[in-house]
Amino acid sequence: MEEYPVVKVKGGKARREDVIYRGKKAREFIEELGKKYGTVYIIDVDGYRKNSPNLSFYKKISIPIWIDSFPRYVEDVMDLVISGFEKISIWNMNDGYLGEIKDMCDVDIFIGEEAEEEAARKASRYGFKGIILEEEQKKVKELEAWKIYMKDWMVRRIS
Repeated sequence: MEEYPVVKVKGGKARREDVIYRGKKAREFIEELGKKYGTVYIIDVDGYRKNSPNLSFYKKISIPIWIDSFPRYVEDVMDLVISGFEKISIWNMNDGYLGEIKDMCDVDIFIGEEAEEEAARKASRYGFKGIILEEEQKKVKELEAWKIYMKDWMVRRIS
């Protein structure tokens, strides 16, 4: 089973379970996880809340990161692509932006929505890599699907 650890980042601090890492220790912790698992799934809390992901923090990290920062606009996704992320989760984005994003970038994009069916529809319609689901959501279509398990702090491929 493919799986990657989940880390939350806020204000340049990394949190996994009940442990918070600051400064250099935060970067070192994420890099250690990356060496062990190959990739780290980062939920950027500042991206979710303020549309201000910790991009300068990530530039100092030398392992692959799958970023989940709740980009709202095409420009937000382009900032993530330019920053070097090869896997990006996009949640609840306006349909009008998705076609433009698909035409502009060549990275793995996973679509998440409150309704699983909507995520699958958007991923299929625009030819994105797959879907990202929250723990209580069900897989609905034959697409690459990943699920976030916060009780384990892991993201796992379910198909």
